[in-house]
Amino acid sequence: MKTSKNLLALAITTLLPTSNVLAEFQLEEVVVTARKRVESLQETPLSVMAMDEQALEQQNVADLKGLEMKMPNVAAGGSGGLGGSNAAFFVRGIGTDRNAVNQETAIALYVDDAYYGRTDGALLSVLDVAQVEVARGPQGTLFGRSATGGAIRYITQKPTEEFEGKLQATLGSENRRDLKAVVNVPLNDNAAARLTAATLNQDGHVEGVFTGQDYGDVNSDLIRGYLRWDINESLELLFSADYTHMDTNGGASVILGVNEQAPFVRGEAAVGFDATRLPTGDFEKSYSTGQNFYESDNTGANLTLNWALDDKLELKSSTSVRRIDIEGAYDTDGTDAVLFEQVFERDIDMFSQEFQLSGAGEGLNWVAGLFYYREEASDVRDVLTTTNSVNRTSTRIVDPYEVESLAAFGQATLDLSERWSVTTGLRYTYDDKSIQANELRASGAPRVDQDVDNDDTWSALSGRVSLEFQAADDIFLFASAARGFRSGGFNDRIRTDLGPENNYGITSFDEESLDMFELGIRSELFDHRLRLNLTAFFGEYTDMQISSILPGTTRNVIQNVGESELSGIEGEFTFVLNDVLTVDGAVGYLDAEYTDIATENAAVGTDSDFARAPQWSYSIGLTAEWEAISARVDYGWKDDFRSVIPDANFIQQDAYGLLSVNISYAPESEPWKLSLFGTNLTDEEYLVSGIAVNNPVGMAQIEPGRFREFGVKFDWEF
Repeated sequence: MKTSKNLLALAITTLLPTSNVLAEFQLEEVVVTARKRVESLQETPLSVMAMDEQALEQQNVADLKGLEMKMPNVAAGGSGGLGGSNAAFFVRGIGTDRNAVNQETAIALYVDDAYYGRTDGALLSVLDVAQVEVARGPQGTLFGRSATGGAIRYITQKPTEEFEGKLQATLGSENRRDLKAVVNVPLNDNAAARLTAATLNQDGHVEGVFTGQDYGDVNSDLIRGYLRWDINESLELLFSADYTHMDTNGGASVILGVNEQAPFVRGEAAVGFDATRLPTGDFEKSYSTGQNFYESDNTGANLTLNWALDDKLELKSSTSVRRIDIEGAYDTDGTDAVLFEQVFERDIDMFSQEFQLSGAGEGLNWVAGLFYYREEASDVRDVLTTTNSVNRTSTRIVDPYEVESLAAFGQATLDLSERWSVTTGLRYTYDDKSIQANELRASGAPRVDQDVDNDDTWSALSGRVSLEFQAADDIFLFASAARGFRSGGFNDRIRTDLGPENNYGITSFDEESLDMFELGIRSELFDHRLRLNLTAFFGEYTDMQISSILPGTTRNVIQNVGESELSGIEGEFTFVLNDVLTVDGAVGYLDAEYTDIATENAAVGTDSDFARAPQWSYSIGLTAEWEAISARVDYGWKDDFRSVIPDANFIQQDAYGLLSVNISYAPESEPWKLSLFGTNLTDEEYLVSGIAVNNPVGMAQIEPGRFREFGVKFDWEF
């Protein structure tokens, strides 16, 4: 009973892990834009978490992977099979664990107003960021692209009217060498420009025993330009362009186990490559000898026009383009035998156009929008395997995979009285997709004589409704129901066993939908010193898209396997203890289960666990601020979870916690700040990605997260 009470006390929480303290020991108001307008987080009928620039710095969040331990019921790691450079986002157990062009992401990512449609390069570095917001639950009546699980908004700093700049240098463990620079320049009374650049470098944390290389290294160069021009009193132009180049040794493939009876292992052992002789379970050593690298060029631009038609009506246009070029290789088996290696090349072009018309006044706030998205991608993979020294390499080709999507959406909030309001939203989505695929044998001959083509369309209505009640000045209640939709797509691997009557396996799978119901309370107590927020949710998932590796092969297939239910609680709190100390925390409880498996030979059963879905997760932090010194201690903990969805391919991550600290010295009259920090202070071993392919490959491998590290930062502002 005592333990239950402690958990219940911990479960009462709010939407910002840290907050600024006013002189009278009160919490500062937190504003978010999760509903495409600036509003208090305490009056937002969504489950939203947000971290501002100060919180990101204090909690040592270097990129979006850093959200993993800060936000319960949120996972941000790497995808299994291709290493940790490709993002795998999950919210409330909903996500996509396969990195490929043929399936939509369940979690929508936005950089400012631009939709980022792929997980490639999506583990964005924190660079001159104003705020990162995560909205949990179905989205689509306000955001450009529909998403079943949630949305992440990465919001950069806009140009200001002041001439200012900042330089930050970081030195740390594993030869970490980061340099970030920002300069903001007013061009005239109506325009300003902001330029941000960084070079991020760090050696890998896993030793390549046979190659002498360190895997898991960081080597990125980034630049972003941002222009704001107030054309007149009612029209604002925002233009941004960014470029990121990554060039690393690739992810660290560490073997956890080898099946000596698997065909690939036995075949290689017969010619002198006995993988069973290698040590297993050593997170600091990789025994791979195959190609392992990741190189990408990521370029994007966005043009936004904000036009105030009058004092109550505003029109917004957002136009975005992005090009991602990737070359890489990953030794998936993690051994010196050629059991399962992949060399890949991927090119992705994305274009989106969004129009929004919004209005406010006389108890009614509303927004209506049109969204268009076009994508063209190619995905070429050389899958390297051998048996008895016979090369069984195949080249899998998807070129092109095309997506064209149209959507209309709208949402309105009507004040029924001074305390009651209702919000309704609706969205219609129409997607048209096509694919062309083939495969080359080891000899270079095509597996089928002609490229296989397929095309299909999907459409759906989705929406949201919520009832809100301002019970008191500082207590806000809401109840909501929402439906999320993820479009269907095509399986992208040639299967000669299915023949031309089944399009050689290049077949479509259906869309999926999620109905989510939420009850929430947002409150501030003790004269605005304590913020307590709590959300309870229940969801029903239909026609779930689940990917799995076919038994006895290395081929992936996506199926609509059936139905599931998920429920849980999310909460956050922030408590200003006095003029020095502030404590905050967050907790999540998740119960997710498959209720009906309607597909034969499905990758999961009704007893299977969801991936990236720990039952309990929490974070807690303590901030102390004196005249020139501030200190922050954070601890995040996750219950055990599986790495990927299929029963045959997951790695189980045991429960673990990460401890970090940040201490800063900033003299009041000086333009500089010095910070000392440490991460993973207890030196925990944990995975960021992992996959097991027992048959026919015979291996289980993971990519470990970074071990205990220390560093120093120097900031200079002008």
